[in-house]
Amino acid sequence: MGLEDELDRLYALPLNEFTAARDEIAKRLRGEGERELADEVKQLRKPSVAVWLVNRLAREREVDVKRLLKAGEAMAKAQAKATREDLGAARRDEEHALERLALAARETGVGAQAVDRAIQTLRAASLTPEGRELLKRGRLTEELEPPGFEALAGMPAPTRAKTKAGRPRRDNRKVKEARERVEKLKAEERDLAAAARAAKREADRAEREASAAAERLAAAESALERALH
Repeated sequence: MGLEDELDRLYALPLNEFTAARDEIAKRLRGEGERELADEVKQLRKPSVAVWLVNRLAREREVDVKRLLKAGEAMAKAQAKATREDLGAARRDEEHALERLALAARETGVGAQAVDRAIQTLRAASLTPEGRELLKRGRLTEELEPPGFEALAGMPAPTRAKTKAGRPRRDNRKVKEARERVEKLKAEERDLAAAARAAKREADRAEREASAAAERLAAAESALERALH
C-alpha cells in the first residue's frame, strides 16, 4: 500500500484513532529512512469534528456528494459567465444535494454546530477545483468558507427604466438601494466570517483539551489495569 492510500485510510478512521494511526505511519517512515516525509506526516493535524464528518459523507454518501460537486462546478461557471438562469438552476441543485447531506449528517449524532460547519465546508469545497478534488477523495484537512461572491450570488440585478425614446437609463433610486444592500451584505459577511473564525478557534481549543483528557484517561486506566494485576 502506498503512502497516499495510507493517508486516505487515515482520514477515514474514527477521530479517536487518528493520532495513533498518524504516529504509526510517521514511525514506519522514519524507520525506513524517510525522516523528512515522516516529519511531514507527524505534523498532520487531527481533523475537527466538522471536517471528519465531511470526509465521512464523501465516502458514505457518494451519490449526493457527486451531485453537489456537479452543482458547485456549474455555479462557478455560471458566475464567471454572469448567466443568471444557469446560476439559479445550479443553486437549486446545490441546495437539494446539501439538504440530503445535512439529513445524513444529523443521523450520525454529531452536534448541530458541527453539522452546520460541515455543510458550510461542503458548499465551499464544491465551488473550487482544489476543494472538489479533496472532497472527491475524502481528504479535507480543514474547514472552509465559501468564496466572497457566494454571499451575493442570489441578489437580484438592478433594473433599468426606459426614457420616452426607448433608451435605457438608470433608476438612481434602485441603484442606490442595490448599493446599500451590497454594502450591508458585505458587512454581514465580514461579521459572520469573524464569528466563524472565533468559533473555530474555540472549538479547536476544546477539542485539544478533550483529546488531552482522553489521553490522560487512557493512561490512568492502563495504570489501574497494571495495579489490579
